[in-house]
Amino acid sequence: MAQRELLLNGSMGGDFRPYRGESGRVTAVAWAPWWRSANEADPDWKYKKPVFSAYRMDDRMVQQISTPFGTHVAGLWQQVPSAAGNQYTLTVEGQAWSSEDAAPASKLEASDVNLQVGIDPTGGTDPDSPLIVWSDTFQPLSLWETLTVTAVAEASLLTIFLKSAPNLPKRQQTIFWRNAFLRPIGRYKRSMNIIGAGDTHITLEPERPQPTDVVTATVSSNRAHEFGELFVDPPHGETAASTGSVPAVQFIGKEQVDDRFVWKYEFTPSHDGLYDIRFVGDEGARLLALRLLRVTRDVQLVASDAARLKYQRIYVLLPPTADLKWLQAAAKGSFDGRYTIGFSADDAGLGDLENRHVLAVNPHHWPDVLTAAWFQQHYPGVKFTAVVANTPADLEAWLKNWLPP
Repeated sequence: MAQRELLLNGSMGGDFRPYRGESGRVTAVAWAPWWRSANEADPDWKYKKPVFSAYRMDDRMVQQISTPFGTHVAGLWQQVPSAAGNQYTLTVEGQAWSSEDAAPASKLEASDVNLQVGIDPTGGTDPDSPLIVWSDTFQPLSLWETLTVTAVAEASLLTIFLKSAPNLPKRQQTIFWRNAFLRPIGRYKRSMNIIGAGDTHITLEPERPQPTDVVTATVSSNRAHEFGELFVDPPHGETAASTGSVPAVQFIGKEQVDDRFVWKYEFTPSHDGLYDIRFVGDEGARLLALRLLRVTRDVQLVASDAARLKYQRIYVLLPPTADLKWLQAAAKGSFDGRYTIGFSADDAGLGDLENRHVLAVNPHHWPDVLTAAWFQQHYPGVKFTAVVANTPADLEAWLKNWLPP
């Protein structure tokens, strides 16, 4: 898979939004603010709550963090997809104005500003976590400097942190950030499907769309995710650059079905390539679930093999996350119907049979979510039923009560 930029809005320019509707917390889209709060014993100039805003510099917008007449420990963060064992390098440009003079870029009696960038290899969102790998400390007074750090991922998420911590209160105490890049080093792998907290997952229909097909994205979760929204990042490279468009995402609606929350969206990919579909919170900074979608004009069917006898087969397909309890529940639920049980999607689809029916248990738990479209592409004629079960007991009961069509 070709390398691609993993951060959303790494330039930290363009659109800015009030974070969770707070006018004093305006951040670049896909970035969330953080700051350390003062204790009662601290002087009123120490650990001030910063103002986050947009600022025009060098003919473009950049992120600004300001605490006039005070100090702060504060910055920005963003979660991104990763794969355990991959090594990643983060580079960010930072600049600081620290002065007793109000003139832009003045350095009159400047304070050390102590800029750093960091990576939490476990995907946590605590800026004080001891797990964060921090860069060296920089003092980029009135000029842009590039900060760099490298870390090895330990989970399916990484969290990027930008940090400033001026020593002394100054009349002008402002930090600027721009041009963040996070890229893997050397050969790397990437998850096609990331399932987040609360069993948050994305399903797409169709699974193998062609350009200009309307794609429906359904997000399901046990959690309400108050600030959830869908971001679609188009393929990177010449094709994306020539079209120059990010697919517009239309929100269809949200509903609660039993104990689950469901969001629906539509978008239309305009060209071939690999699309990055993220369900995010906190203006895009918090990664709640991810799917990669391959859009292509070419669809090839794989012929199935011939079976010795013509018979009906019902295959209970367990996901790779299933343990012994799930296998036992599938066996008990399938006993009366004598269904076949297994863990291989290819085994489930094989056979030149008139009636092949796959009962896919929790298909969103596969690295690449299994759907009817996948079986129709690789094993035409297979009937497909998705079975979402929260516990082994639920699966056993469903199989016992299910009647084959």
